[in-house]
Amino acid sequence: MKKASRFMPKYEPRRASKLALFALLPIVVAVFIYQPWYLLVFVGLVSCIMAWGAIEQSKVERHFQQLSKARCGLSICEFARAFDLKVVDTWVIRAVYEQLQAALPTEEKVPIKATDSLFDTLMLDEDDLELSLIEEIAQRTNRSLEGYESNPYYGKVTTAKNLVLFFNHQSYASPRG
Repeated sequence: MKKASRFMPKYEPRRASKLALFALLPIVVAVFIYQPWYLLVFVGLVSCIMAWGAIEQSKVERHFQQLSKARCGLSICEFARAFDLKVVDTWVIRAVYEQLQAALPTEEKVPIKATDSLFDTLMLDEDDLELSLIEEIAQRTNRSLEGYESNPYYGKVTTAKNLVLFFNHQSYASPRG
């Protein structure tokens, strides 16, 4: 008997290498010692970027607060009802729902709808989708990413529903218990 999706393991991120930190440290020290005015330019640029980010983040927070208020009372149950549960794996539905919520650029817990655009409504970056979100969902669902080019949803993942259907068409990496 198949295990219920609520027992699916959480995403386990891989640890970053400490080697990268040690490789950058001598460069930063050298710039600080030999070219201190570069440090001033760097600090100025970082300050400008942080100020711009704070302004943009307040717009993003307002968007998600409004979205959350409009969807008050919705849960994963409404998301799952958009799929034929005889055809679509419930583990895929739960993993996509939970990982999309975790990937949102806000702390607000926004209920996800199957029709949500990943880029417009959920404001996800395409690079985040390709570099981290896909890997997280694949790990949680035990789906392989091999042969993704032959998936009928390859290149068509623009909504939460298409993301679920994409993973539903991927084969298992190994048998799950």
